[in-house]
Amino acid sequence: MIEPPIPSNEAERQYAVEQYEILDSLPERSYDDITALMADVCDAPISLIGLIDQDRHWLKSHHGIDFNESPRKLSFCGHAIASNEDIFIIEDAREDSRFADNPLVVDHGAIGYAGVPLIDKDGFALGALCVFNNSPLILKDSQKESLKNMARQVMYLLERHLRERRLEEAKQQLEDKNEELKRFAGALTHDIQAPVANMVGLISLIEGDASEVLSKDVLEYLDYLKNSSVALRTYVDGLLAHYTSDNLLSNLPETFRVEDLFDSLDQLIVRDDRTTLVFPEAAEEICTHRAALQQVLMNLIANAIKYGTGSDTQVVVSYRQDKTGFHFSVADNGSGIAPERQKSIFGLFETTDNIARDGSKGTGIGLATVSKLLDSLGSSITLKSTVGQGSTFSFTLPRVSRLKEPSLAA
Repeated sequence: MIEPPIPSNEAERQYAVEQYEILDSLPERSYDDITALMADVCDAPISLIGLIDQDRHWLKSHHGIDFNESPRKLSFCGHAIASNEDIFIIEDAREDSRFADNPLVVDHGAIGYAGVPLIDKDGFALGALCVFNNSPLILKDSQKESLKNMARQVMYLLERHLRERRLEEAKQQLEDKNEELKRFAGALTHDIQAPVANMVGLISLIEGDASEVLSKDVLEYLDYLKNSSVALRTYVDGLLAHYTSDNLLSNLPETFRVEDLFDSLDQLIVRDDRTTLVFPEAAEEICTHRAALQQVLMNLIANAIKYGTGSDTQVVVSYRQDKTGFHFSVADNGSGIAPERQKSIFGLFETTDNIARDGSKGTGIGLATVSKLLDSLGSSITLKSTVGQGSTFSFTLPRVSRLKEPSLAA
């Protein structure tokens, strides 16, 4: 018996085999179907898909035998990958000095063999798709072509396995980095909150205790500094809410009356005498993540009030349900949003040119949080807006709550 020769590029070839992470994996129907088909096509009792490991011939699929590996030094496929032939055929191993006294021939009756090397995209022979017969094996040209075609199919399956594994690794890396970013943003915003609040309080204290001795210019500087601090606090609060919004989805969906939700919002929303907020009568019950839905509606209503114009700001919340889901909308009579900005405003830190009632500009966080929450709830938000007439934000929650995996985007 002559042992299979070791390829000159064995180190690189072995590395290529290991990159697929297929060794010692569980059986898979897609590979077993190929070996069963090749046994039938070639009229042979045994068909194998094997990879040549350092010192063994490991079988990803084995049709006609009940073991899944054998010593490399005994393997016919070890000869096949070193042959540089597109198909390696031994018609009668008993008449070939390389195989005549091989235990596979003597003890197991492996007499006829045909194997097609499994060549990866870099040209490395990983193993072979092969058939064995217990008598001399003479294949027709069509059978040889079938073996070659199916060997390419095996490589396709191996390459797909490799791509899927790398995609999973890349996804995990992105998720890890995203979680790290969230933790950093959360820690940063939390650490900023207290100093900013202290700054606002200290400025107010100075203004109250020393307003009579400070010049008009100094008081204006202090007022500007306080407004800037308040704006920073608003920005930090919004950023913290955005990065912790996933916590609103941690509980299971609950059943509740829509009217109760609207009553809670009516009490929570801060508004002045210039604002009219209208909720519909809705005695129906729905089942969804209440905390997330409440946060979405709060953001939309607060935005509508914040950017209301004139002496009469009207915000109308609508609701209905049908077979397709639970439909909500928030409409206002504000200044509207320009058509070219209507798609981008749901991106994080994207803002319009609109100025709030108090003279401040938006942070570009609230609507991004709304979009993120709705996406996790299996919904999306739509906007209809006309400049000078107002805007309507609408979304539909599915009747059966199915949370999506958290987005990799922040």
